[in-house]
Amino acid sequence: MKMTAGHAVAEVLAQLGVRKVIGVVGSCMLEILDGMYGRDDIQFLSTRHEQAAALMADGFARIAGRPGVCIATNGPGATNLLTGVANAFHAQSPVLVITGAPMLKDMFRDSAQEIDQQAMFRPVVKWSAQVRKPELAAAMTWEAYQRTMTGVPGPVHLDLPRDVLNENVEMPDMGRLFRGDVAVPAPDAEAVTAAARLIEKARRPVLLAGGGVLWSEASDEVIALSKRLSAPVMSSTGRDDVAPPSYPLYLGTIGRGALPEAQAFFKQADLVLAVGTSLGHLTTFWRPDFFAPGTRLIHVAQDRNNIGRVYPADVGIQADAGVAVKALLRAVKRNGAGRVGWLRKAAAVRAAQDKHRNRAARFDGRPIDPRRAHAALHKVLPKDAIVSIDAGVGPGYVYEYQTFERPRSLLAPQGLAAIGIGYPVGLGAKLAAPHRPVVTLSGDGSFLYNGAELETAVREGIPTTCIILNNFNYGSERAYQKFYYDERYIGDAIGNPPFDEYARVFGAAGLRVTEPGELEDAFAEALRLGRDQPVLVDVLCTPDVFPEPRRKETVKAERLRV
Repeated sequence: MKMTAGHAVAEVLAQLGVRKVIGVVGSCMLEILDGMYGRDDIQFLSTRHEQAAALMADGFARIAGRPGVCIATNGPGATNLLTGVANAFHAQSPVLVITGAPMLKDMFRDSAQEIDQQAMFRPVVKWSAQVRKPELAAAMTWEAYQRTMTGVPGPVHLDLPRDVLNENVEMPDMGRLFRGDVAVPAPDAEAVTAAARLIEKARRPVLLAGGGVLWSEASDEVIALSKRLSAPVMSSTGRDDVAPPSYPLYLGTIGRGALPEAQAFFKQADLVLAVGTSLGHLTTFWRPDFFAPGTRLIHVAQDRNNIGRVYPADVGIQADAGVAVKALLRAVKRNGAGRVGWLRKAAAVRAAQDKHRNRAARFDGRPIDPRRAHAALHKVLPKDAIVSIDAGVGPGYVYEYQTFERPRSLLAPQGLAAIGIGYPVGLGAKLAAPHRPVVTLSGDGSFLYNGAELETAVREGIPTTCIILNNFNYGSERAYQKFYYDERYIGDAIGNPPFDEYARVFGAAGLRVTEPGELEDAFAEALRLGRDQPVLVDVLCTPDVFPEPRRKETVKAERLRV
């Protein structure tokens, strides 16, 4: 069947099961959008900023387990996408990024809105390609979509010149299969055997689970291995949803938000089985003492380059996390003998964590302590809720105070640590899981980065609840200035509108909380309203409660050298 290459791009996306393409309309990709006109199987969702489009695609992908798709015009549209794409790259989130481009005949002459978009995206995508022949548009769209899920998930960029899109082509049937449906190779048998020997000899083992466990949907297998070995489970930063709090051997994160009791416990391990994690900077800060001296390390990672990259591994297994854990379940014998004392220590860690959470419910100062807000939310948050968060000190307390009963329930900023991402990521999550409640935790400095997307949520009927911990401040920077610059505050104070009124102007529901005793009722009401409409909750918080910065050792060293 004959159609334009632009219509062919829309058709192949529909064949792959894409239901929403998210972006801001632009003239150079109108031929693709026209291919979606009047269709029920694929639709275009318009945002107010391209960054939000990329972030919504990221949120969708992380919850759905399938690629999200975003699109923008060339030039400023593409540059606006970049932060959202970089966020997906650091989160290992599969996003297909489509940009329009000038006509081929006008390229390399500084034509209107012309920049080297491939060069711009290349550092933050797995693959970037430009379609220069109309007959390849459909096939390269299919290939780009596949590549998002091949190996370690991540964003892929496809650049489409407008004259290419307007040419007529014969539309091939690309098929519905994508790489996420294809079986992955088995891990090396000798490596699995060597790992099994080390595991069986260990007396104080810990399973450290990362994002690869979530992508391969291997939480049940990790728990099964934990039970067989009487080995507690901990998570890397932002992957706190790898196991439920109801599992008695799950001790939460060893990254951001880990309590001293959990850190001390981890340092006593004689073997760490790290599965589906790069042992990245936000979890380990690459500290040479992250592992105790003599601790043995078995490292399972999809990307061979991550194994031994920072910490030498006694055994390295290059494999999908789920396939590797299943292989280890077949290879290791039940071995809980001699680990009674180890399990008793794990129980003490869980007791300390419960005590820590309960203590926050008694922080009744005014303005509201953000930890008190987290304690209130923990009390009323539904077990099936999805929580998206911004970077920053207020939302960052999520690692200490929230727990997650289901995998794919926490959407954290990950390595880019960008503020402003939480709200659009949450909107994308709601597109992927319309029947689950979605709550975003944002700071006031963060929310207004993409606050205009409230209009998108109202227009498109995407009901989520956004809790804004409002202290009229950039809290992370204030924390550094308090601890290391003798309280010489500069650039931290900001002004805000009343966010409850801001919500109502857009046609959403708005609530404001000024008293600690009102928090639980307000959050419960917001969740009730959030079943049917977007909601903002403005929580007036103190600017003087924040954790000491995690990079304190580096800052101290730098200050001493000055």
